[in-house]
Amino acid sequence: MVALSLLVVSKGIAASPTDGAGPIAVDATTISTETPAPPAAEPVLTAGETQARRAAELRNLITPAALQRLVALHAGHPRALKPSLACMARTVYLEAANQTLPGQLAVAQVILNRTRTGDFPTHVCAVVSQPGQFATTPASAAPPVTARPWDTAVAIAAIAQEDRLPQVAPGALFFHANYVRPAWSHHHERIAQIGDHIFYR
Repeated sequence: MVALSLLVVSKGIAASPTDGAGPIAVDATTISTETPAPPAAEPVLTAGETQARRAAELRNLITPAALQRLVALHAGHPRALKPSLACMARTVYLEAANQTLPGQLAVAQVILNRTRTGDFPTHVCAVVSQPGQFATTPASAAPPVTARPWDTAVAIAAIAQEDRLPQVAPGALFFHANYVRPAWSHHHERIAQIGDHIFYR
């Protein structure tokens, strides 16, 4: 074992160097031999808690003000509606026209998520046309092209299809209104509640 010696020289006592250059005044200092306490550890989160925290952080990035600017930008550039865009816009309009912009985007992203899983049709129009899955109107019904909520739904659908924004409810495949509790909700992982809708994967 190696012994460690610690010499503390008090103020006013001179230590003589070995080279004979004369006394050197040494100020006393307080020397602590205690090991600093480590910083408090971050609480350990379960996988579900980590995902919930990440989802909340992503929702904070997608603010209504930021989406409003994007919606205004898209609305300022009218476009011919391709079938997939028209189908998604119609579903966003029917399901979420009364919700916040992030809530509308979350609905649009659910539709897109379904097209990518392999468990649902791969085309948007086929996804939203599945019986009992989304609010529907006859395909022949004309959309309210002069209504502002419809313009917003079209813009939200276009923003979702560009796929540049984080997902509001990451990986969500299902949602329902908060005033109902469908039997299937017990068999899926709840991700978030956004406005009046609860989202699951």
